[in-house]
Amino acid sequence: MIYSTDMFQPPDDPDDHYDWAILNKLGEIDVKAVIFDLGSAKRDADEVAVTALKQISLITGKDIPPYAIGLRNDLTSTDDRALNQPEVYQKGVDLILQKLRDSQDQVILFLVGSCRDFAVAFNREPELLQQKVKAVYINAGNGNDGIQDEWNVTLDPIAYEALLKSGLPMYWCPCFGKTHQTHYIVENQSKLLSSCTKEMKNYFAYALNRATEDPISYIEGVEQKLPDTERHMWCTGPFIHASGRKIYQESDGKYIACTPAIAKQKGVSDKEIEVFRFEKVKLTFEPEYSEKGLPIVRLSLNETDSNIEVFRYVHPEYNEILTKVLAGMLSE
Repeated sequence: MIYSTDMFQPPDDPDDHYDWAILNKLGEIDVKAVIFDLGSAKRDADEVAVTALKQISLITGKDIPPYAIGLRNDLTSTDDRALNQPEVYQKGVDLILQKLRDSQDQVILFLVGSCRDFAVAFNREPELLQQKVKAVYINAGNGNDGIQDEWNVTLDPIAYEALLKSGLPMYWCPCFGKTHQTHYIVENQSKLLSSCTKEMKNYFAYALNRATEDPISYIEGVEQKLPDTERHMWCTGPFIHASGRKIYQESDGKYIACTPAIAKQKGVSDKEIEVFRFEKVKLTFEPEYSEKGLPIVRLSLNETDSNIEVFRYVHPEYNEILTKVLAGMLSE
């Protein structure tokens, strides 16, 4: 996987710190590179959360993957190659292309934030991406027909449109949109993290409390207090899907996300629960944009020849189940 994140320290939204912890838990996923997405460019490049990478590396013992800062300015057209942007911001696209060239296997692209760096990578070397990309997970947009005015889309609407039109195999994960959305809410973060180790609690406390102390000493120091506030989450379902895991209900009422092989070992193969699914969909972009310059799309489901599949939650207890799955993965 090549992973793009708009994770900053102090954070704009600490859900990205949860995502990075989960990615390091999923042993089926090998993160080969991290691209720090500058999104709306309201944050400086030196504010990206390299601290989070260092903290999780300390906790897990895993090496920090190569990382780079992405492009800063919005694209001007769907075929923009962004060659006129400063060299210091070209390293994200360069790292994407390098990792794709070097990989013997196909690669998953997982996007959180704008789609800018991956859209430009495609515009520069479309044949390389067509050959080497297994799937693109786009965590952005609204799942229902109409104006795509979700936050990540507004970061760079042209890049969003360009990537969805690229023809690459796509898992579209809208953040909002009735049933076609990934969003869920953790009601109490302190309770969610109560079974974690001290080091993991301190990792989250560092982000949630917007700490400014030395990040490594903070992890190793005394256990810090966590807020009991809610946390909006988006990427848990897509991560589970990308890893090849499925969700199972255990006899004690708990829910776990694991591979079918592990489920067989645990004796829960017959307890699989369909919490969400991906459905084939065709997207049609309107020729005109909204008053704010945002793309307008129309959806048609059950398009068997489409390259795009859209996330849909199907279980009435989607929110509660994903919260329990998330708590279980973090406690491990």
